[in-house]
Amino acid sequence: MKYLLHVTPADSRLWQMDREGWHVHAGEAPSGPVWVLTDLPEEGFTEIQVPRLFGRDRQSFLARQLASRFPDTPYRSLLPARPSGGLMERLAPPRQSALGLDAANRLDAALAGCSGPLAGVWLTSMLLATVGAKPGMPRELFVALPGPGAMRLVVLKDRVPVLTRLIPNVAEPRALASEIVRTVRHLENTRVLERSTKPRAVLVLGDSTGMEEWLAPDNVYLLDAPRPWSKVAPQDWQFSLFDLVIASPVGQVAPLSQRTEFVASGISRLAYGAAAACLALAVWLGVDNMREVLAAHSSQQQIQSRVQGLQVKIGEVDGVLAKFGVPAELVRAAAALDQNEILAVRPFADDVRQLGAVVSQFNTVRLHQYAWRLLSPGQKACAGEGLVPAVPVEANGSPEMRIVEVTFEAALPDEQRERARAQLVASLSAQLGKSNGVRLLIDPAQMQQSAALKGGDATAPTNVPPIWCLALPAQSPSLPQTGVTQ
Repeated sequence: MKYLLHVTPADSRLWQMDREGWHVHAGEAPSGPVWVLTDLPEEGFTEIQVPRLFGRDRQSFLARQLASRFPDTPYRSLLPARPSGGLMERLAPPRQSALGLDAANRLDAALAGCSGPLAGVWLTSMLLATVGAKPGMPRELFVALPGPGAMRLVVLKDRVPVLTRLIPNVAEPRALASEIVRTVRHLENTRVLERSTKPRAVLVLGDSTGMEEWLAPDNVYLLDAPRPWSKVAPQDWQFSLFDLVIASPVGQVAPLSQRTEFVASGISRLAYGAAAACLALAVWLGVDNMREVLAAHSSQQQIQSRVQGLQVKIGEVDGVLAKFGVPAELVRAAAALDQNEILAVRPFADDVRQLGAVVSQFNTVRLHQYAWRLLSPGQKACAGEGLVPAVPVEANGSPEMRIVEVTFEAALPDEQRERARAQLVASLSAQLGKSNGVRLLIDPAQMQQSAALKGGDATAPTNVPPIWCLALPAQSPSLPQTGVTQ
């Protein structure tokens, strides 16, 4: 159940909403928070010109301006600035609207008789401005709310409220239309609105029968209600405004000191909700961890069962080997030798084939000598060049890859000049160096660069063929087709 205190010049009345709708509350004090809606003559809007300030400086400036515009009441607030213009205007709008209620004593007296927590105070003028600023409505609009003894009129310019009036003792259509036209002429004379031949729009939230004929001569026309009332207009707009207030829209003017209990209850609800979510998450994580524990226990039992089965098979194999008179350790050593020294080593033929694929790219080069060997643990490749040890390192119980050494000589054309010969050797070394997994430890191209340069372009000597030495991982897979690689 929700409660709303409606404060008007005539009286203050407490309403409650239940399943049957809104009706006057009677009996005990409210059992929940109370929303307050005022409809008083002291409601007002003002516009504040703001220099280009940001952050805390802007907030301090606006707070001082708001206090100077409404000095005699704590019921005041700033309206959100509507973004428009360029980036700087959006970050620091040059104008901002404010609203206030200069009837603090009257409102305090009404609140003193209401014992429920205060949810907030909203002005009828602000609610009408909210309705008139809905999408699809004209940028300049007059919003009228006829009542039993008075009419509330709010004027919007560029969808920002600039004027509000509570006009008493008007009920006839002619009187209502006359006050609207009078307000139009006043705003044009004070240059709040520009004089224009375009018709002006009026949104009447209530019975507008007979008003159109009195407004038409002054170039003023009536608008239909916006959504969600465009299809079916409410029978009593007062209750529709009550529904808007219960939703806590923008424009609340009560200070935080009066709303402490309501705000604290909201924070408590959020805290309880967060605690419930954390508890649900903890339970979910606990169930998930329990599932993981059970799965790990089941997996451990399966592993133990497999280990027992393997132990039985090992015992059976040992019994069979014992019949042949060969120790089981010797068989295991032979199997390990076959696995680590024969089957796990890269194929010799693949390395020869892939090296031939590289050399075949150079039509004038021929292989002269080729040596391939698997280095023993601790032995260094290429006679210690590059310090590439072949010592296996234990990782997760298995030795890492050992080293294969490949050495070859290349026969170059005898008639080739020294410069062309050096370029050919460098090109062949570059192709070998592009291969992944290959380390070129002895490179005749680098030796040529470090040697002293000779003048001229004489024929290069042919009695010293270039020699390359490569180091490859022994357990690497087959090499790709572009060179000697893993």
